Amino acid sequence: MLQTDKRGETGNVFNSLSLAALLLISAALRFVNLDRTSLWYDEAVSWSQSNGSFSELLTAVSADNYPPLHNIILWLTMPILGDSEIALRLPSAILGTIAVWLTYLVGKSIGSQRLGLLAAALLCFSPFHIWYSTEARMYALLATCGLGFLLSVLNVLKQPSRKWLALLTVFGVLFLYSHIYALLAFAPVGLICAAYALRDVVRNRSLTGSPAVAACIAMSASTIAFFPWLLILAGRAKSVAADGFWIAFPDLTFLKNTAFAISGSLGLFTLLLGFAGVFAVKPIYEMATRSGKTARSNQNLIVLLAYTFGPLVLAYLYSVLVQPILFDRYLIAAWPGLLLLASAGACSLQPRLLPPALITASLMLSYSELRFTLTEKIRPEWREIVQDYRELRMPNDKLALYKGFAAPALEYYLREPNAFRAEDKSLQPAALSLDKKGGERWLLIVHSNAEETEAATQAVTNDTQPPAAQRFGWGASGLRLLKVPTDQ
Repeated sequence: MLQTDKRGETGNVFNSLSLAALLLISAALRFVNLDRTSLWYDEAVSWSQSNGSFSELLTAVSADNYPPLHNIILWLTMPILGDSEIALRLPSAILGTIAVWLTYLVGKSIGSQRLGLLAAALLCFSPFHIWYSTEARMYALLATCGLGFLLSVLNVLKQPSRKWLALLTVFGVLFLYSHIYALLAFAPVGLICAAYALRDVVRNRSLTGSPAVAACIAMSASTIAFFPWLLILAGRAKSVAADGFWIAFPDLTFLKNTAFAISGSLGLFTLLLGFAGVFAVKPIYEMATRSGKTARSNQNLIVLLAYTFGPLVLAYLYSVLVQPILFDRYLIAAWPGLLLLASAGACSLQPRLLPPALITASLMLSYSELRFTLTEKIRPEWREIVQDYRELRMPNDKLALYKGFAAPALEYYLREPNAFRAEDKSLQPAALSLDKKGGERWLLIVHSNAEETEAATQAVTNDTQPPAAQRFGWGASGLRLLKVPTDQ
C-alpha cells in the first residue's frame, strides 16, 4: 500500500511538472517576438475601434460583424500597457497560454491526467494556435472562452454545483461575446443538454435533480445576457447578405486548404481524425458487447462531438445553402476539441505508448509549418511601407490611399493628423493634390487585384515607372507606393 501511495505521489509530481513545462513552452512560443510582424488591417481595426470612449467602441463594433469582448479587453489594457504592437497582442498571447491549461483540464475531466497532458501538448505546439495567439484579434479569446465553456458544461453534467453553474453562465456569456462563431458551438451543445434534460424529466417526472436541466438553465441565462447583441448581429447579417462577403465557396480544394491551415499537415489532420474516430466508435462497440459502463463516457463524447464538429457542419451548410462563411481561423475554438477527441482515442487504445508516439508524429508532420510560423510567416508589411514613405517624402508631401478601407492600418503607423486621404473611387491627379500649394503627391495602392492595380496606376501616371517602394501585402498590388508626377 505504501509503494502504491509513493507511486501515485511520484506520478502526480511528474504530471504537475509536465504541465508546468508545457505552460512555460506555450508562453515562450507565444510571447517571444510579438512584434516580429506588422499589424495587419484587422488588427489595426481593433486598435481603432478601441481607441476612443466606451460608447464610441460599442458604436464602432456594432457596425461590424462580431461582438465587442476583445475590443473591450483592448480598451481596458491600452491605458495601462500602451498601444504598441506588443501591447496590443499581449492579451491574445496570455489567452493562448491559458487555453493550453484549459485543454489539460478538459482532458482530465473526460478521462485522465495523461489524456489532458497529451491534448495540451498538441495544442502547445500547434502552429495554427500559436499564430492566432500572436494576433491582436479575438481568435485566441474565442478558443479560450470556448474551452472554459466546454469545461463548465462537462462538470455541470457530471455533478452540478453552485461554482460550476456560475462558471457555466459566465463562460457562456464570454464565449458568445467573443465571436459570432461561438453560436455555432454553443447551440449544438445546448441542444444536446436539452435532449438529456428531456430524457431526465421523462424518466424522473420531475425538473429537479437533473444535471442537464441545471446546465440548460445556466446556458439560458448566458443566452439572455447575449440577446441584445444577437439582435445587432441579426441586423448586420442582413447587410452582409445584401452586400456579399469575401469568403470563397467551400469546394474540395478549399476544404483541403482549410484542413492544412488548421493542422499544419494533411497527414497529421488525417491521423487526428483517425484517433478521434476510435474514441467515437469504441463506446458503441462496448455497448454492443456489454463490456463496460458507458453512460458517462457517451455523454462526454456527445458533448465534445457537438462542440467540435457543430461549427464546421453548421458553417458548411450555411455556406452551401446561403452564403460562404466558412473560414479556417473562425474554427479555432473547435481545434482543441479535435485534439481532445484524438487524445482520448489514443489513450483508450494504448495509454502508455500511443501518447508519446502521437506527440512525436505531430511534431514531425507539422515541424516545417511550425518553423515557418515562428520565423518566416508574415503579415502585410504596413510598418515597413510607412517607413519607406517617411524616408522618401518631403515635409509638405501629400499621400492618398487606395483602397480607403485600409485606413486604420496606415493611421496606426503614420500617427499624424490629416496625413493622408482615403480614396475608393476618384483617382484623378487633381483629386490627389489635396493642396495646390503642397509638395509632391504619393499614392499607396493596397489589397487590389491586377486589374484594379493597373487602373489605379494609370490614373495617376502615364508611364511605366516602377513603384517607389513595394512591400508584401495581399492581392496583386501588395503594398505599392507610387510617386505621382508633378506635371499631372
